[in-house]
Amino acid sequence: MKCLIFLIPFMALIWGCSKTSIPDSISVSETQRQREVCLDWYGYRIDTKKAINDLNLKIETESELMTYCDFFKNVADTK
Repeated sequence: MKCLIFLIPFMALIWGCSKTSIPDSISVSETQRQREVCLDWYGYRIDTKKAINDLNLKIETESELMTYCDFFKNVADTK
């Protein structure tokens, strides 16, 4: 009976810890997508207007896009 009393909280702890890692994968995939768009723009594979549209930004100039994409130049590849 004492074993059952200790087993229930342990199982609840394991169940709770396994549920916390699910939302992280969603934010990583969005960051990865933004990074890939910025790298395509840096590599002249897509033009400035397409990159701005793909990133859903409210900016208009190439210099503003460069400022936004500077963050993604050094982000490690997550896949």
